[in-house]
Amino acid sequence: MTCSLMKKILAVVAGGIVFFALSGSAVASEQKETQNAKKVILDTDMVEMFDDGVAMLMLMENPKIDLLGVVTVTGNTWANDGMAYLVRQLKAINKLDSAPTLAIGSQYPNRKAGGFSKEILKKELATYGDVMAGYIGAAETENPKSWQDAYKNTYKEEAPKVDVRTDGVDYLIEMVHKYPHEVTIAAIGPTTNIAEAIKKDPEFVKLVDEIVYMGGAFWVKGNADEAAEFNIWLDPESTKIAFKAPFDNTTIVALDVTDKTIMTRDRYLKIRESIKNKALLELFDKAFFAQQFAKNENKNFSWFVWDIIVSAVIIDPSLITSTRYAYIDCLTENNAEYGKTVPYIKDNAPTGTQPASIIQEIDQNRFWPMLYGLLEKL
Repeated sequence: MTCSLMKKILAVVAGGIVFFALSGSAVASEQKETQNAKKVILDTDMVEMFDDGVAMLMLMENPKIDLLGVVTVTGNTWANDGMAYLVRQLKAINKLDSAPTLAIGSQYPNRKAGGFSKEILKKELATYGDVMAGYIGAAETENPKSWQDAYKNTYKEEAPKVDVRTDGVDYLIEMVHKYPHEVTIAAIGPTTNIAEAIKKDPEFVKLVDEIVYMGGAFWVKGNADEAAEFNIWLDPESTKIAFKAPFDNTTIVALDVTDKTIMTRDRYLKIRESIKNKALLELFDKAFFAQQFAKNENKNFSWFVWDIIVSAVIIDPSLITSTRYAYIDCLTENNAEYGKTVPYIKDNAPTGTQPASIIQEIDQNRFWPMLYGLLEKL
């Protein structure tokens, strides 16, 4: 064997060893990252794609996150409808077989002072300063008998065979006992499930590592009526219970920051361009805001993102550039301030109120590319 041939063979062998070592290192690193992933449960009034659907997909697709489960609650949609939309999106990305635990939570808000019906909600908005043109979410339609019925009615085909629990509140309790002080709850719908878990299990609150809410309007006006943000307005009584619970860590993505996170026409076009999955693009194009942008009539039209910010800051807390720390409460008297979220300094806070970090600013230069990058991969 010539000397030059021997050198080539040794080079190939050495290269293989180096490659193997590097590959093994990469695998080990990936396994370590998965093992250290933050455990999250998403509690959501799910809609198609924007905004809850994308919030879910962000958590599912990020290696830093272990999305244990997704629990639906009634808000923008009925809990049954939300599960149907959720399953459709998982089907679109071929993740039905590897989905997190799916569970249906509370079907009706604990809206005792105001009541929960189409007539009552419309009247409240008309009386107290309608902001979103009479939008009342789930109550606009009848509650489906099951998520499978909702799926068939929406998509004109039978629902896929998927395991779905119907005890979402019990699931939340079960998981924080299984993983004490490890679970982050991303609560991006009305707080009904959270309040029910608090009432049902005295241990629940102290076992949660962190809760991140999307809801409230603290130093800005509401977006349901003048006083209240939509998620909170649909169930102020549950919010009061949730806000008074002494969670170790409470972070709030309120309208204070979402009002500044604007989907301009350019961002809408970039989002749409980023969605390569045809089934997801079809869902995206059905959204109210997408149809408004597509009409191209009002050049000044813009929209917002809400729930996506919750997922983004759970994945990367360094996106948060400004917060305000306050003791928080929710007003439950049946008047023009029903559902208003109120911040207090400690000395003036009502008895029992708890502190929270209320996000004021995020790094927009990093947030939007983060969103585009996710959508391109789906």
